[in-house]
Parts: sequence; structure tokens; C-alpha cells
Amino acid sequence: MAPQRGIDEGTAGGQLAVFLVELTRQTPVRELSDRFGRSSSTWGNYLNGSTLIPRQLVGRLVESFTPPGSTRNTKAVRGLELWKAAEAARRAGRSPSAGGELVRGRQRRDDALQQVVKYRAVAANAENHLAELRPMLAHTQSRLEHAELRLRLGDERERARAERRLGQARERLGRVRVQQELARRRRMTAEEQQEFWMAEVLSAQEEISRLEREVRDLVTVPPGPREPVGRDAAQAPDAQDAVDDADFEARLEHITAEGLEDAALIEEDLQHLRPPPADPVQPLSGPALDKPATSSGDRRLGQTLAWRRLVLPFPLLGVTGFLYWACQEAAFSRIGGWAVIPATVLCLPVLYGSLRATTVRKLPARIAAPLLHIAWSALLVLDQLPWPSPGTGAR
Repeated sequence: MAPQRGIDEGTAGGQLAVFLVELTRQTPVRELSDRFGRSSSTWGNYLNGSTLIPRQLVGRLVESFTPPGSTRNTKAVRGLELWKAAEAARRAGRSPSAGGELVRGRQRRDDALQQVVKYRAVAANAENHLAELRPMLAHTQSRLEHAELRLRLGDERERARAERRLGQARERLGRVRVQQELARRRRMTAEEQQEFWMAEVLSAQEEISRLEREVRDLVTVPPGPREPVGRDAAQAPDAQDAVDDADFEARLEHITAEGLEDAALIEEDLQHLRPPPADPVQPLSGPALDKPATSSGDRRLGQTLAWRRLVLPFPLLGVTGFLYWACQEAAFSRIGGWAVIPATVLCLPVLYGSLRATTVRKLPARIAAPLLHIAWSALLVLDQLPWPSPGTGAR
């Protein structure tokens, strides 16, 4: 017999519990436990609204207790709406009281465990799809080869029929390969989610241990029932040796529909992974979710480069001026206009480096440095001419 249930129908969780009780038609919790996994007490909590049932179980209950057709689709949509409302109410009703930290930590751990179970089921479903798609792919390839052989050996009418079958086989082969690739991606995503949520379980367990030590002398929180979460047994169906076209198309459409549901489930969970507000409990985090924009090493490197750009040009400009002054003095003392040659070898590269150090771009620096050096060289050569002294004139 079904246990006595006190359901608060004024809450979203109570409405979901009423929907589940009506859906299961007063099925005993022991039978539900044997059929779908988990303990009888856990199913009792699901059916009286004290514990939120996992989302995938709602779909399994609708599929098991509702005949195919429009009725099943209506029940599935209604169950999904009630579950989302109950989930939103459960998230909004979390209390930030002193003793509530421990409860929230346990709830966080339970949520992470449910996510692990869910993604294990998604990974198992993707693995089943791959197991079913492999013989289908082999069968399709064999039919394709057979059609190609008949196309080579048949007459005109047989050739036309074989060409049609060849086109159908190629189109079906492409669909099978697409679904196989999508199943592989779902399996990889589900495995990554399992690793993430298992790390979240360990983090939540450490937080619970710390909070229990802190509130042991202050608040006594009665531990709630901790029922082990059952693992849904998923067995891959045996591949049939002979698959006709009707069964082949029906199974491929079924795999496509399930793959879309699993992909939508994964996408919805990834969209909900947002950093929560500031809270004493450690927020959900991951290496792929929390990435700092910049690091301290990058900031120090940027500051060093800015400091060099401000300080480095002044010594280079000083060295450039000194070299030009030395070449000019040497021109008037010993070698005359030939000082242009060592000035070009020594001063021109330093002048170009000074312009580049002052953040002048490469092309303007290549143009400005030779022009300045040519102007200095022309003035130096003109200074070597026998100019009359200032204040004197021709007599």
C-alpha cells in the first residue's frame, strides 16, 4: 500500500508531488523502488513533496505510466513545468541563517550527486547510441557496396533502381555518421560534467565537515536521511543481424530524438552554471569558468615596458648628440670633410635607435634618420669651405 502522505498543495513542490501521485496511480513505493531504483523512503519523500525528484525520473515516470500519443506529450510538458517551478522555489527558499549554512552545504552536495547520476545516465545513453549505430553503420556500408555491385552488373532498369537505392544508402550513411559524431560529443561532454560534479561533491563534503565542527557547540542540526543514490542500470541492446528499412529508419529517428533531448539537457545545465552571489559557502567554480582577465606578471611586465619607454630615450639621445659633436670636432681638427664617413657608421644607427626608442614607428624612423644625417653632413661639408670672417668684406 502507498504510505500516508501529507502534501502541502499550496507550494510548487506540493503541486509536483500531487502530479506524481496521480501519475503513478497509488503505486506502492516499494514497487517504485524496485522498478526505478533508490530506496523506499526516498520515494516517499519524492511523493510527499519534501524532496525534489530528479528531472530525468519525471520523464521516466511519464513514459512508464502514460500510453503513447498526445496524452503522453501533454503529461511530459506538464511535469516539466511543475519540476521547473519546484526547482525555482527550492533555490529561492534557501535561508542564509547561521544553522542554514550546514543545510545548504548538504543540499549542495546532494545536488552535485544528482548531477553526477544524471550525467552518468547521459553518458550511458550516448554509449548505447554508439553501440547501436556501429552495426547500423556496418549494415549501411554493406548495402552501399551491394548497391554499387548491382549498379555495375545490372541492365538499364536495374541500373536505375540500383542508382535510387545507392542514393538512399548514401543519404542514410551520412545521417548515421552525423548521429555517431553527435553521440561521441555527448559522451565526452557527459564525462567532463561527471568529473566536474564529482569535484563539487568533494568540495561540498569538505565544507560540510568544516561547518559541523564550527556549529557543534552552538546549534544542533538533526541530520536528515541520507539514502544512497541508486545507479540506473543501462544495458546496451543487442544488435540485430538483419535490419529492414522501416525498423532502421524508426530506430535512427528515435536515436536522433534522444540525442536532441540529451544535448538540450546539457546546454541548459551549462547555461545555469553562473557564479552565485557572495555567500559564506564556497561557490561553484571550475578551471574553465573562472579565468582572471590579467595576471600580476602581465601587469609588472607592462609597467616595466612603460618605464623603459620613458627613461631609455634620454640616454640614447645624449649618446647621439655626443657622437655628432665628436665627429664635428674631428672634422675641424684633423680629417676635415672625411668625418662624414665615420659619422655615418657610428652616428646613423644610434640616431635610428633613438627615434625607435621614442615610440616612432619603423617606416617614419627609417625616413627621418637618413634625412637628419644628410642635413648634418651637408652642413659639415659647407663649414669646411673658406667662408669670410664675420664683420669683414672684400676690399
